[in-house]
Amino acid sequence: MRSWLLGVIIVLAVFGAVTTLSYTVLNHFYGAGCLTISTQTIVIENSGQQVTIDNVEYNVTDAELSADNEDFYLLGLTSRSYASDVSPAPSLPQGEQGYGAPSLAGVDTGAITQISVPTNAYEKAQTSEEPVTVSNTTTTQTKPIDASPIAATIGIAMSVVTLAVWVGYRQTWGGATSTLLEHGLHDMTVRDVEIVGYIIELKEFTIPELMKMTKASKITVWRTVQKLAEKGLVQQTEKTKLAANGLGGRGKPSSVYRYVGAKIEQTKK
Repeated sequence: MRSWLLGVIIVLAVFGAVTTLSYTVLNHFYGAGCLTISTQTIVIENSGQQVTIDNVEYNVTDAELSADNEDFYLLGLTSRSYASDVSPAPSLPQGEQGYGAPSLAGVDTGAITQISVPTNAYEKAQTSEEPVTVSNTTTTQTKPIDASPIAATIGIAMSVVTLAVWVGYRQTWGGATSTLLEHGLHDMTVRDVEIVGYIIELKEFTIPELMKMTKASKITVWRTVQKLAEKGLVQQTEKTKLAANGLGGRGKPSSVYRYVGAKIEQTKK
């Protein structure tokens, strides 16, 4: 029961640590919003009969007060280039704020557009010989991403992986315990069970390898291996391996052992 409680604590700790780290990283790189401001210049001239938008000239074909807001005039436009059969008028995007940039009027030719301009500016242009300039400012804000759900998802994924590793670990060690009990090795310690668990997992091993993995002394590992060999669960092969990290004695090759307990169990079945 305590081992499973320890597993739950480990999984929760991994979830908390990974989620916190993921949120910190994601929020640092993607948490800040972006504000984009663009300005379009509209010049109304020739007593309101012509409009120049960003250096593109248009003829005003229709002008009427907006039904939704009398503070704005809706102007129907035809590109002067299009009218002279030189080239079609460019498409103009709909504005997001203010009185709006030119928007498509839905005419099949694609050459007529419609814009809205302030009423006072258009009426001033009609009565004045001087051009009237107005500006349309569009502000676009890109919202930052919410890092919390993404960080939580990463945390859950890592927790699942940790849980799977933990369950595999418990199953391996449970199998080691069962193997020892079935073969009458009732006097084995917890450290012995750990060593046997690695033996079952590795299939082939050396004494120095088990020492490195379990942090146990050479005599403890050797004694456990010999007990398993006496029960026929482990056999020494003719293969050798060079000593790892100085373990095994002055760089001498170490004997390779093979776990054969699985074959014995299958034969019994």
